This record gives sequence, structure tokens and C-alpha cells, in this order.
Amino acid sequence: MSRKSRKVTETRTPSPSAGAERSEAEADGEGVRRGRPGRRTAEERTTAVLELLGGKATVDQLAFRFGVQPATIEAWRQEALVAIAQSMRQGTAKSPELLALERKYADLERSFTRVAIKHELLERELSNRPSRPGTSSR
Repeated sequence: MSRKSRKVTETRTPSPSAGAERSEAEADGEGVRRGRPGRRTAEERTTAVLELLGGKATVDQLAFRFGVQPATIEAWRQEALVAIAQSMRQGTAKSPELLALERKYADLERSFTRVAIKHELLERELSNRPSRPGTSSR
């Protein structure tokens, strides 16, 4: 066999000490990218947001570790801040979303009432007609 063909067919086997070169962060699971697809659990998202807000990790570090885009980490943080703001409201203050829903509900109630009244008036008029609608008295 020629020297050139021997190089091509050689395969390298990893040495037993190859894994020993990992950093401590990788050994702890901190720099290892999560390959698991799908949604992250509430616990994972909470952990990520707490670490981000606590200054223990950056957005990019967390995105790499949880296997998501940095924009996803930013969205988790924004959701958490909105939830914190809502939970910190004192008394019976209603959120803007709840106020908008209540206005929409009141508008729908008024519209339904108008339609129900019109329906009732039409029913009364139709019952007072001398002949059924669509038929001629001739």
C-alpha cells in the first residue's frame, strides 16, 4: 500500500484523556448547549430569568445554555417583568388589559340587547299580520 493511501484509510480514535480537557464550566453543565428541542419548562425559564436579572449570566450565555435564540431570553425577561408589575399592584387596581376587556364586554352586552329588542319587535309584528309572509291574500 502506498504512503498516500495509508493516510486516507487511517482513522483516529479518541484518547481516553480527551474528555479531561473540558473546562470546569462544561463539567458543571454551564457551557454545554442544550440540544433538546421543544419548549422549555416554566422552571427552566424562571431559572434563566433569575440568573439574568441577578447578573449571574448574560443573555447570550443563557441562550447558548438553553439552546434558544437570545430574543427568546429577552422575551422571557419581558414577560417576567410584566408579571412582577401586575403582582405588585396594590388594592383593586385593574390592569389595562382587564379594563379593555370589561369595556368590550359592556359594548357586546349593549349590542346584544339592541338585537334582542329588534327581534322581539319583528316577532310581534309578524304575529299580527293577517297572512303569513310570502303568501298573497289574493
